[in-house]
Amino acid sequence: MRTAGEVRLLLDDLNTLPADDLEDQDLDFKEWIGRSRNDALKQIVEYAICMANGGGGTVVFGVRDHTVGRDRTIIGVPPEIDTKLLKKAVYDSTDPKLTPVFEDLQVPEGTGRLILMQVHPGIPPYTDTGGHGKIRIGKPAPHRHVAAADRGGDRRNRFHRQHRPRQP
Repeated sequence: MRTAGEVRLLLDDLNTLPADDLEDQDLDFKEWIGRSRNDALKQIVEYAICMANGGGGTVVFGVRDHTVGRDRTIIGVPPEIDTKLLKKAVYDSTDPKLTPVFEDLQVPEGTGRLILMQVHPGIPPYTDTGGHGKIRIGKPAPHRHVAAADRGGDRRNRFHRQHRPRQP
C-alpha cells in the first residue's frame, strides 16, 4: 500500500506521464464516477474486491487515466462524498467483509480533494454479496473475473476465472 505522502509525490509525475503509467500491482488511479451515487458505490466496491484479491493496495479516486498534465488529470472527488458511507458500502457489499481505510488527500487541482482507499491483503477470493469479484494481476490493471460457483459449497475452491485481454 502507498502512503498519502508517496501518492502526493507521484502526482507530480502526472505533468509528464499519464496516471496509468504510474500504476502498479498495488496502486490504481480511478476517475470518480459522477453519474449517480449508486454507480460510484458500485465502482468503489468493485475496486476494493479487486485490490483485496490481488494482495492489497491503494486506489486513488479522482484521477483521470490516459491524460498528461496535473491540471487536466486531477479532476477530484466532490466534497459532499462521505468516506464513512463508502466504508459502509464496501463492508455491506462484500463477502467476506472488507473494511478498507479511506483517506482524503487535498490537492490544488479539480475539486481540491482526492480519496485514497487502502485495501489490506487477506485470504481471497473476496466477492460481492452476489458472488462476483475481480482480481488485479499486474499492470496496467488487467483484471480477472471470479464468481462463486456454488454458494452452498466451499467458495474458496469453486470459482471460475475469465481473463480480460490487456488493452494496448
